[in-house]
Amino acid sequence: MLWCYQSLWPEIRQQLPDAQIHIYGAYPSEKVYQLHQPDKGFIIKGRARDAIETLAHYRVNLAPLRFGAGIKGKIADGFIA
Repeated sequence: MLWCYQSLWPEIRQQLPDAQIHIYGAYPSEKVYQLHQPDKGFIIKGRARDAIETLAHYRVNLAPLRFGAGIKGKIADGFIA
């Protein structure tokens, strides 16, 4: 999340000043919650009850995953929604 917040999000907001990103995750740490900045469009939501249903409400699925387990699953879920 820190990488997304520091590197990706400023570039996106520069191009799309009104854009928002809603971050979902089952077990966000206190460090992640500290990134919650609604005025900058960076919103930490926490756990989603149903990932597919939640993704269906959004236009873009950004999965800023550089490594780790679940990469293919998260991207596949985005295609399904």
